[in-house]
Amino acid sequence: MGRRKRASVPFSLFAFQDIITSVTGIILLITMMMAVELVQNLTRADAAPQEEKSSQVAQMLQNAVSESTVEVDRLKKILDETSTIRFDADSLRRRLAELKAAAGEMELQKEKIQTTQEKIDARREQQKLENQNLTPEAIEALSKEQSEIARQIQAMQESNRVIFNRPAGAAKSPWLVELNETSIMAAEMGQVRPPESFATPEAFLQWVQGQNRDSMYFVLLVKPASIDAFSIVRKALQDGQFEVGYDLLPPDQTAIDPTTGAGVQ
Repeated sequence: MGRRKRASVPFSLFAFQDIITSVTGIILLITMMMAVELVQNLTRADAAPQEEKSSQVAQMLQNAVSESTVEVDRLKKILDETSTIRFDADSLRRRLAELKAAAGEMELQKEKIQTTQEKIDARREQQKLENQNLTPEAIEALSKEQSEIARQIQAMQESNRVIFNRPAGAAKSPWLVELNETSIMAAEMGQVRPPESFATPEAFLQWVQGQNRDSMYFVLLVKPASIDAFSIVRKALQDGQFEVGYDLLPPDQTAIDPTTGAGVQ
C-alpha cells in the first residue's frame, strides 16, 4: 500500500497586507496634517512680519536722514569757518619761498650782529692802545658811536618784527600790505624806504588804481582785528586783476617798519 500525503494548511499574506495598508494610511494622514500646518504658518508669516519689516525699514531710513542732516550741518559749519580766508597753490608756494628767504635773512642778521660785535670789541682794544693819543672830543665821538651801534644791536635783537625777504628771480615786485585795525601800510619787499600809509581801505585802493598790475603783486598781512578790511581789499584787488597772496600776523607783531619799510638796513 502506498503512503497517504498529509493535509497542509494554506499560507496567506492577508495579515501582512493589512498591516502595510494601515501604516501607509497613517503616514498619509500625518503628512496631510503637517502640510496643512505648514501652509497656515506661511500665511501668518506673510502677514505679521511684513508689517515689522516695513517698520524697521522706515526706522532705518529715518536714522539715515538724521545722520545725513547732521553731516550736512557739520560741513556747512566748516565751510563757514574757512570761507573768510582761502589759500591757493600760488600763494602757498610764494609763502614757502618767503619763509625760506626769511630764514636766510635771519642768518644774515645773526652774522651781521656777530660781525658788528666783533668790530666793537676790536675798536675797544684799539682804543685802549690809542687812548693816550686821543683828545677828549675824539673819545666822546667814539663813545657815542659805540652807544649807537649797541642800541641798533639791542633793537634788532628785541624787535618783534617778521622779516619777509624778496624772492630771488621774481618777475614782479612783491609789496607787503599790513592791515591794522586803524591804518594800512604798504611797502615794497626788500626796499629800505618809508612805507606808504593809509587811514582807510578806500584810500589804499585809490592809491592802487595808479599802480601797474603787470609789474607788482600784493601780499596781504591780516591781523584778527582787520578781517573786514581784508575782505574789502582782497576783493577789490582781485577785481582789478592784481595777483594777491595773504598771510596771518599776530596782533603784537609787525612786518613793516615805519622808517625802513619792508627792508632791513
